[in-house]
Amino acid sequence: MTTPSRLKAARGPVKVRLPELPGQWVPALLIGLLALVPVFTRDEYTLGVWTFILLNLLVVLGLDLLLGYAGQLSLGHGAFVAIGAYTSALLTTQAGWSGWAAMPAGVFVSALVAAIVAVPTLRLRGYYLAMATLGFPIMLDALVRASSSWSGGASGLTAIPRLQLGDLVLRDAVHYYLLVLAFVALALCACWAIAQSRMGLRLRAIHADETAAAARGVPVVRLKVAVFVFSAALAALSGSLYVHQVQFVAAGTFGVQYSLMLVVMLVAGGTGRVWGGVVGVVALGWLPELLRGAAAWQPVIFGSLLAVLMLFSPHGIAGLLRRRPSFRPDEADSGGVVVGDWLPPPTDAQPVPLGQEMLRAQGLCKRFGGVTAVSGLDVSMRSGQIVALIGPNGAGKSTALALISGAIPADAGQVTLVGRDCTVLGADARARAGLGRTFQHARLIPSLSVFENIVIGASVRAGSVDDTLAAARAVLDKLGLAEVAQRFPDQINHYERRITEVAVALAADPAVLLLDEPAAGLSTAEVQNLAQLLRQLREQGKAILLVDHIMALVLPLSDHVVVLDGGQPIAQGKPQDVVNDARVRAAYLGRASAHA
Repeated sequence: MTTPSRLKAARGPVKVRLPELPGQWVPALLIGLLALVPVFTRDEYTLGVWTFILLNLLVVLGLDLLLGYAGQLSLGHGAFVAIGAYTSALLTTQAGWSGWAAMPAGVFVSALVAAIVAVPTLRLRGYYLAMATLGFPIMLDALVRASSSWSGGASGLTAIPRLQLGDLVLRDAVHYYLLVLAFVALALCACWAIAQSRMGLRLRAIHADETAAAARGVPVVRLKVAVFVFSAALAALSGSLYVHQVQFVAAGTFGVQYSLMLVVMLVAGGTGRVWGGVVGVVALGWLPELLRGAAAWQPVIFGSLLAVLMLFSPHGIAGLLRRRPSFRPDEADSGGVVVGDWLPPPTDAQPVPLGQEMLRAQGLCKRFGGVTAVSGLDVSMRSGQIVALIGPNGAGKSTALALISGAIPADAGQVTLVGRDCTVLGADARARAGLGRTFQHARLIPSLSVFENIVIGASVRAGSVDDTLAAARAVLDKLGLAEVAQRFPDQINHYERRITEVAVALAADPAVLLLDEPAAGLSTAEVQNLAQLLRQLREQGKAILLVDHIMALVLPLSDHVVVLDGGQPIAQGKPQDVVNDARVRAAYLGRASAHA
């Protein structure tokens, strides 16, 4: 059980450095194993099968970033493979381009189409997104069949020239396998680097909770579009390489069935784990060859294996192993960040004088249908000040925080943050401008360790990876979370989850901190620890807007109190004046209440 002493600063300096990525040998091992295929066989048919496996792997690697990391289900990625294939085929057969010039053109066209499709499509979620992407290959297939003058229609395009390296025409199965493997190696290393980086953590945050990710400064829409475009580019590259091997492409080659097969391969191998996609593609790609002797039973065996796998490991083969954290707090030197200094200052940081206005919200209003959640709310906060927002259940306190943080748009009103009008900005932009928040119910990213959750918060600050890790480690130790740094949220207790969420917000070194019931469910000793932390933050110049029902925490800490009832402010002022207000007593506190 966490004790009060855990909130005290650790002794001595904290030494942090960029840790070695766990399992960084995995890409090299996978590439090495795939490179052994031509060593064991020179059979043209067998190498052709393995070449198709590699081509599918190119698509699945990008699809894993999209689905496994960003959580965006695309059932139409075969369409981007088709775009790359047809672009290369048309440019080489009808425009006289070389295959090497046609391939990047195919990648570009596919990426451009993906960007156009992504902007409206990725605003959808869940089944709606899946259905929208499912329609894309259907439309493309219909377009190809109807445009036989240039696409060949159902008959397809033939006599597509092979790739050449100087005078060497790549018709040998070994040569082409190694060429495709080279592209796969580059794609695998790129995807692995993304997955193990700060961007990988942000994508996982988007997958788990887009609202929480945006509150931590993650540009949700921009990252989703970027990953969608990147995955489409890899798919197009696969299509281009395909047509220069088989020298033929036709409508239906990369239709809905192919798109669904790619998703099945990824899910079977395990989403959100780069090596899981590799295992899924290899296993399901080679399985038909293993079952050639029982062709009639292939569907039964194939379906049974998938059913058993999903039954005992819903997260695929990779789900049998728990993910190891990508970032870990280390003891190596990073330049001597001292815990007592609280946080290393950003390189462009300017001192903020106490008493400077940090946040002003004026006339905030929000209606949900016929219900007015917040009406005419005015809040002003200065550095080194704690303002409490209190009221009975359903008074609109959490809605008010959502309006101020940008999580939901206001129907009316204005929000100014550190002198900047942020009314039209979303939650992620407000977080990057200096606003941090916690939620009524702790919203941590379950697939990330405690330290990685804090790293996401720290990544909002400008600087290198080392700077991000140093800031995250400083907060980790200041709040006494070092012992649970490499555990996952489901492995820590309620108090530690609450404090971790505060740590995530503080790691960004925000000018304004919004706390939504941070003491909910805490013991008396833990509430005292939280109060001590908030006093320290106030002394360091933080402007804090505190929502909580525990008056023993709120009243002694607050410099100013605003009371909401039915979404409207009914009183504000110094804590003692507010407590003695008859309207407040009637609406909320009661005559002898210690809790609201």
